[in-house]
Amino acid sequence: MYNYIIIGGGIVGLSTAMALSQRFPHAKIALLEKEASWAAHQTGHNSGVIHSGIYYKPGSFKAKLCHQGNRSMVDFCQQHQIDYRICGKVIVATEPHELPLLDNLYERGLANQIEINKLTQEQVKEIEPHVSCLAGIWVRSTGIVDYKQVCLKYVEIARSQGVDLYKNAWVKDLEAIADGYVIKTDKEEYQTEFLINCGGLYTIA
Repeated sequence: MYNYIIIGGGIVGLSTAMALSQRFPHAKIALLEKEASWAAHQTGHNSGVIHSGIYYKPGSFKAKLCHQGNRSMVDFCQQHQIDYRICGKVIVATEPHELPLLDNLYERGLANQIEINKLTQEQVKEIEPHVSCLAGIWVRSTGIVDYKQVCLKYVEIARSQGVDLYKNAWVKDLEAIADGYVIKTDKEEYQTEFLINCGGLYTIA
């Protein structure tokens, strides 16, 4: 019997497996992924942005965690030689009525402790010549990364910490038992004390 079983081999499930095995090195942990490869759905098909957190309400968990996550993702990529780029992002106002909204967003960014600068039309053109606008904001901490590569490193680390990682393990049914759960895949059954569902779109209702 496992102590923990995680369902889902995207970035949430794999990072959970890695972090859980670091925190509880003696626990018996497994991860079940329905596909034949890791990060096969949302994780592998997103835009690859390392977000700054500028849009979130100051003081909210979303704002704090996004800001912290930006820094921790960059640190992780640097530590493990994963290609990434902090290219920054320009947010622009193209109509007069958008200028107050841009100012509000700038103030929100400052409140979220994000490194940002106001830009004139000319300064925006220097960064992106194809943009036509009235004014802009330069968000320096926004970046890009291949999250599939990040996930493959999570797999490597989790496996080195003793996590059993199963691909082609499609969870078909769950059964609560006295001391945990029985997880039934299309091939075999597993038992665990605790179940962590990171199945995303394919979560069993």
